[in-house]
Amino acid sequence: MLLSIVLVSIWALLMFRSAAAEYKYYQSVKTLEPEIWEKLGSPKFLMIPLVFISPKGSKLLQSISNNAICELARRHRQAGIQFLSYVMLVLVISIVYFKIA
Repeated sequence: MLLSIVLVSIWALLMFRSAAAEYKYYQSVKTLEPEIWEKLGSPKFLMIPLVFISPKGSKLLQSISNNAICELARRHRQAGIQFLSYVMLVLVISIVYFKIA
């Protein structure tokens, strides 16, 4: 029971951290690079992540030279990788445990 609480707490913490990094990244592009935000089509709420991963959006975002936005993009990517790595690690360990048990 305690193990489940710890695992879910770590999962929630990493998910919140990833969501916060994503939000900060999107807002920095919106406020610091309004021209690129306009070229992306000024996306609203649920469309924002889809525009950022589209081929056109990726090319526009890679052309950003603002250091603050680049740093937030790096943190966003790092937080996402850490979250997915944790989920995969827990799944692999769970599969191995239940195969052996």
